[in-house]
Amino acid sequence: MGSLRLAFATSFLLPLLSPSASGDGFPSDPLGWPATTAATKPWTRWWWLGSAVEPREITRELEAFSAAGIGGVEICPIYGAIGAESRFVPHLSEAWMEALQHTLKEAERLGMKVDLTTGTGWPFGGPKVDESIASANLTSYRKPWPGGEKRKETLPKGRLIALQAESSGQSVDLSSSVINGVLEWTAPAGDWTVRGLISASQIQKVKRAAPGGEGNVLDPFSPAAMDLYFQPFQQALSKLGPLQPRAQFHDSFEYYQAAWTREFPKQFESRRGYSLLSQLAAFQGDAAPEIVERVRSDYRSTLDELHHDYLQRWHDRVGSLGSITRNQAHGSPGNLLDHYAVSEIPETEIFQDVSEDQIPMLRFASSAAHLTGRPLSSSESFTWLDEHFQVKPAKLKDAADFVFLSGANHLFFHGIPYSPPDAGWPGWLFYASTHMGENGGLWRDLPAFNAYIRRCQSVLQSGSPSADVLLYFPMEDIRARNEGMLPLLTVHDQAKWLWPTSFYKTSMELWKAGHPFDFVSDRLLESAVVEKGSILMGGIRYPALNLSGVKRIPIGTLKKVLALAEAGGTVVFTEGVPTDVPGFDHHEERLAELGRLLKPVSGQQGVVSVGAGKVVLAQQSLTEVLAGQGIRGETMTSAGLRFVRRATGNGHHYFIANRSPDRFSGTVRPAVPFRSAVLLNPWSDAKARKLIVSESGESRGFHLDLEPGESCVVRTFSEAEVNAPAVPTDEPAGEPIGVEGPWKVEFIEGGPVLPKPQIQERTAFWTAGPDAETKTFSGTARYKASITLNAPEDKRWRIELGAVAETARVTINGRSAGVSWVPPHRLDVTGLLKSGTNVIEIEVTNLAANRIADLDRRGVSWKRFHEINFVNRAYKPFDASTWSTIDSGLAGPVRLVPLKR
Repeated sequence: MGSLRLAFATSFLLPLLSPSASGDGFPSDPLGWPATTAATKPWTRWWWLGSAVEPREITRELEAFSAAGIGGVEICPIYGAIGAESRFVPHLSEAWMEALQHTLKEAERLGMKVDLTTGTGWPFGGPKVDESIASANLTSYRKPWPGGEKRKETLPKGRLIALQAESSGQSVDLSSSVINGVLEWTAPAGDWTVRGLISASQIQKVKRAAPGGEGNVLDPFSPAAMDLYFQPFQQALSKLGPLQPRAQFHDSFEYYQAAWTREFPKQFESRRGYSLLSQLAAFQGDAAPEIVERVRSDYRSTLDELHHDYLQRWHDRVGSLGSITRNQAHGSPGNLLDHYAVSEIPETEIFQDVSEDQIPMLRFASSAAHLTGRPLSSSESFTWLDEHFQVKPAKLKDAADFVFLSGANHLFFHGIPYSPPDAGWPGWLFYASTHMGENGGLWRDLPAFNAYIRRCQSVLQSGSPSADVLLYFPMEDIRARNEGMLPLLTVHDQAKWLWPTSFYKTSMELWKAGHPFDFVSDRLLESAVVEKGSILMGGIRYPALNLSGVKRIPIGTLKKVLALAEAGGTVVFTEGVPTDVPGFDHHEERLAELGRLLKPVSGQQGVVSVGAGKVVLAQQSLTEVLAGQGIRGETMTSAGLRFVRRATGNGHHYFIANRSPDRFSGTVRPAVPFRSAVLLNPWSDAKARKLIVSESGESRGFHLDLEPGESCVVRTFSEAEVNAPAVPTDEPAGEPIGVEGPWKVEFIEGGPVLPKPQIQERTAFWTAGPDAETKTFSGTARYKASITLNAPEDKRWRIELGAVAETARVTINGRSAGVSWVPPHRLDVTGLLKSGTNVIEIEVTNLAANRIADLDRRGVSWKRFHEINFVNRAYKPFDASTWSTIDSGLAGPVRLVPLKR
């Protein structure tokens, strides 16, 4: 692929987290890749449909995964296939645990690891979750009640939390006036308002539950409920002894309508300092807007803290078995950073969209990992990247790069379903996915992509993050929004809660200006210290802390921020200093304290010395402030290059991707000083080649050539002058030579049937001809031709394949030249050509779309699953019968290009 491949292609539970390099993040070989571990390889979610699994097939699939370069699986039991009910294995039954134990043993034999969902489907819940620990909603009841009349009103269904009547300062408790859900009361003279809170539980069933896992969803705000819920898991898993899953997994917050917990009134008063019922009118919106905001913010803060405690209890219970946890915090009503940070492996996800406006959302998970010193940050990847069976390899590569750029370094496919041989083709499936398994159309050449991911992740798991700025996440400003009673911080609603904020706009400003950054919460900031003028968190040095457009800040956080400046750190306020404190209790006293704390800097502009450090009160953008403080951004971003920078003991690693539509050929001048640099090609295990370094004034740079969509790894050395062969030129040494044919096209594997061989005078998509069998075929065809060359041995050569749909394996004279996964489909073939006749074979594999469309056009019954069955990207019943035939094969032109040595 591109010039990089040509340049040098050739034919704190340490064992659980598996860092891939030496302690300083640098491989033992300065020109080699960091060591391969299970964690450096991609993993996959492995759906067990109906848990209808058996040992022989478990072994076969794990062996196939391992051979393909997959490092581990996350078992997620879900609903089953229609017709396979007799095979269903109840969740946590003796037979189910035997299947899990077999999986763990086989994975260990293969050098793989296993994660496990703490439940089935999502979210947590199941048959043991009764009314007392099930998730609960909250209904706010408010009704005018004229005095002097006896009235009856049926209340909303649920458990009565409080019911009172108010009039002109009077308050009457009406709880005893409710019988069988009906309020009967004669109000005294006057105008009265009846107010109440009612909570109903058992409001949601587990989504996509597996047999034996059906039932109510768990209360996500109750650690005590988690204790009861986890007991069956504790009992079952403890019998396995030390052979436990690496991690247990909690999916994104999808506890729909959950807004209450039985202990809430007591917890609220304990944490907030007053009774919520004493401010019921404000909670219902009948007070001055400021008081309404403060009381509702307190309600949201309490649920935030309770969900954190719930996750912490889950984490601790899992830890007692010897496993760690992986958590998707997004969607919760609380501070995502704190909820991600509970787990050893915080996990983000990409859902359909990989546009750069998603970067700040994805950065929450990796920030939590960075600030807590965790080496891994995972990503649920490729969900609904395109329609089923139509996801192109180039789109997968772009999405993987996007995940890496967001800060993730532990990629999970979403995913692969367990599918027994007798299920036929396309077998058992899961609806919300990009099918990465054997029947998905991408499998044959997937090992090449997996190896690409493995090499990238080996670098991204080495060393430590290198950042310029720590951005304070203004949770209290977001919490104060007047949007519903309990706004959720979801991936899908960023336009409501995230994008309008100054915090988001500053994040994007930094992203585009080439300044790496992390986010910090109030809770996480408590652990920050200052060392040598930088703010130190998780072993990472941050030259500056920024508060952008923050209006409300807890007093404790403000004290910490100013203490960091006093200790020698740099704190930058953009768009003014905070002017308010969150919450209701004693807010006037806390506002006065806010003013006293900020008095030394209030009304000032520019740099203010504070103790050993400084506070910058900026009137300009943050990037301008950073420049004024001598903190340079990585200027490569102005050319459309995007990067991840990680510090090593001897320099830095840069993962660089060209996300622009244009070829980049130019000099990159890193913001961090260096002496020498080498280039690593993520598509090859080959050793690094030395980059030519140039100087301009005080800055040094190196030359890079990157095609659109291409990526590379650059390793810089702070002091050492590395000794390695130079990156060879990509400049042609003569005119390209076309491989004209004739081409013999032979279909070698796939279905529904193997079409007849073809002879093509010039390469063409196999779907271009009149043969109906080729238009419905999914699989692999071998294009074979020969060409006579005169003395090619004295030149370097590349082969250009032209248009390929979709992946290609190239063999020349019986020797492999490699696999081309993405355009521009170029491979180095130096040393493979000879004088005389050269045989060129190109095995092209297409997508599964044409075969799937044929099934639907013929009315074949293949979508037979319980629950949601099988839907399309718009969540409508899937039907491919109207799809047009998708180009498949090799259209070329195929050329051999001589290159200068």
